[in-house]
This record gives sequence, structure tokens and C-alpha cells, in this order.
Amino acid sequence: MGDEDNFMAGGEADADQELEVGRKVGFIPAAAIKILKWAALGIAAIIFIVTVVVITVSVMGRGETQTGYPGASQSYQGPVPIYSSFALPEIRGRTADQSPVTFIVEANLAYEQNNKVIQTELIGRTVQLEDLVRSFFSDRTADQLTPENEQTLKAQLIEEINRIMTTGKIKDIYFTEYNVVPLS
Repeated sequence: MGDEDNFMAGGEADADQELEVGRKVGFIPAAAIKILKWAALGIAAIIFIVTVVVITVSVMGRGETQTGYPGASQSYQGPVPIYSSFALPEIRGRTADQSPVTFIVEANLAYEQNNKVIQTELIGRTVQLEDLVRSFFSDRTADQLTPENEQTLKAQLIEEINRIMTTGKIKDIYFTEYNVVPLS
């Protein structure tokens, strides 16, 4: 039993000495080893958290990808203003395709209500506006004149018309007829 007591006593004494702060274990003090252990645990926790966040964001972002800013909803747009309009006569022409397609367009140019100055300019430029609209559609192919592209075409046409206007700007274009008819 004496050997067992000495062994037990010696074992406890060694454990107490190792727990003592400041004692050297090898060439690094025990306190420095404890600090390094806590720093390693902290770094491992940060790496784990960042990994979980990256995986979560990539999984959540797999749905619909949106490339542009969504348009304002109807509840935020407010009421549509009332405009006066100037009707252009029916305009016909052919597209820029290899085998041309006929287009027929009747457009109304919307401007500020009761603005006589813009109205007078539109009347004076009627022939010029007809030619501009005809050449605008003639420079495009039948694939560009699809109903899906109508809003884009309207925006481009408004920009071109406003470029030649001097007394005011048109606000919108309304097509009362918009047909692209293949030749048979």
C-alpha cells in the first residue's frame, strides 16, 4: 500500500504543479498556452459562423434573380394625369427586314392639358412628325416591333419626338392602331 499511496500522492502533486499559473511547461509558460487555446477557439468560432452565413445566403439567393429595380405599384403611383392629345394620321411603311413586313400605326401624342403653345407647335410640325414616326418604325425589324417591346418603343419614340420639340415636351404616346402585317 505504501507504493500506491506514494503513487497517488505523487500524481496529485504533479497535477497541482501543472495547474499552477506561470509554471513553465517546456519553453512556453502555461498562461500563454491557455491564451493561445482561447484564441484558437475564438478563431474557429468565427470561421464556423462565417461559413454558416455564406451557405445560408447562397441557399436563400438561389430563387428568382432580379436584375432591375421593380416598378412602383399602382397604389404608390397615384392617379394618371389627364392629357390633351394630338392625333397623327395613319402611318404605313415597311420594316428593315430582308423580306420587309408592313406596319400600320396611328398614334396620339399626349401633352399638358390645354397647353396651346405645344398644340400650335404640333400642328406646325405634323408632316415632320409623320416622317419621324414612319422612319422610326422603318428602321426596325419585325422582331423589334412585337407587342412585348411596345413600351420600349414608345419611350424611344417619345425621346426622338421631344428632341425636335422647342416649346414643350410630349408626355406620352397612345397607339390607337399598331399592326405589323407580313406580306403574303
